[in-house]
Amino acid sequence: MPNRNDYTIGWICALSTEQIAAEEFLDEEHQAPEDVPPTDSNHYTLGSIGKHNVVITVLPCDEYGIASAANVATNLLRSFPNVRIGLLVGIGGGAPSEKHDIRLGDVVVSAASANAGGVFQYDFGKTIQGETFQNTGFLNMPPTVLRTAVSSLRTQHKRKGHRLKEEIDNVLKKNKRLQREFGRPPAESDRLFRPSVIHNPGKCASECAQDKSNLIMRCERIEDEEDDPAIHYGLIASANQLMKDASIRDTLSAEKDVLCFEMEAAGLSGKAMQR
Repeated sequence: MPNRNDYTIGWICALSTEQIAAEEFLDEEHQAPEDVPPTDSNHYTLGSIGKHNVVITVLPCDEYGIASAANVATNLLRSFPNVRIGLLVGIGGGAPSEKHDIRLGDVVVSAASANAGGVFQYDFGKTIQGETFQNTGFLNMPPTVLRTAVSSLRTQHKRKGHRLKEEIDNVLKKNKRLQREFGRPPAESDRLFRPSVIHNPGKCASECAQDKSNLIMRCERIEDEEDDPAIHYGLIASANQLMKDASIRDTLSAEKDVLCFEMEAAGLSGKAMQR
C-alpha cells in the first residue's frame, strides 16, 4: 500500500473529463490509498510523473466554483501532508485579442508578474463606477521552484518548440476509446464571434455561425510557423460564475491583460495548496 507521506504534488481537476486527461498522462499509476481519514470526502488517484509522486483528485459532480475547490484542496492537504505544490489543470474560456492569438485547444499557463500571482479573483456581484465586476484580490505568489520551472520551460519551448501534440497523440493511440472525445477538433470549428452577438442557447451553431458578419475572421495557422497547440503565459481570471458575456470578457481582458477565465483557481489561494 502506498505511503501518503510520499506524495508531494497535488493535481486538482474541476471536471471528470479533466481527471481522465490527467490520469492518462501518469507515467505509472499506483494502488489507491486505503487509509484516507473518514472525514475526507475526496476520491484520489495516485501515480508518478518522472521522479515526482502525484495525487490527483476531482471536485464533486455538479459542484463548481471557488468554495468547492477550496474544500477539496483542504482535504487533500490534510490527507497528504507532504504536498508542497498544488496544480489546477483543466478547461478555461480563452480571451483572444489582437495581442494574444488564442485558439481553441491552446494552453494558457498562469504566470506571475511584478509582486502579484498569476491568477486574480473578480466578482460579478459588485459594481464600481458603472462596471459589472470588481477585482477582489490576487492568488498568492507561486513557490519559487515552480516559477523557476515555468521560466525554464518557457525558454526551452521558445528555442526548440515543444512536444505537446506528439505526447497527446501517443496517449490517444494507446487508448483509442478516448480519440473521439479528446482529439483536437478541426480548425474550422473554432469560431470567434463579435462581442455584440447575442447567442441563442442550443442553436448557436445553426443560427449565429451562418451569418458571417457575426464572426471575426482570423488567418489560419501555418503548421511550420507555430507550435500547435500554442502555449500562452500570463494572467488568468477566476470567479464563482461562468463568464458568458463577451463584452465584459473583452473589457476585463483589455484592462488586466487576461488570457483566460475559469471558476476554481481562486479557491486555492491563502491556506489552500500554497506552502
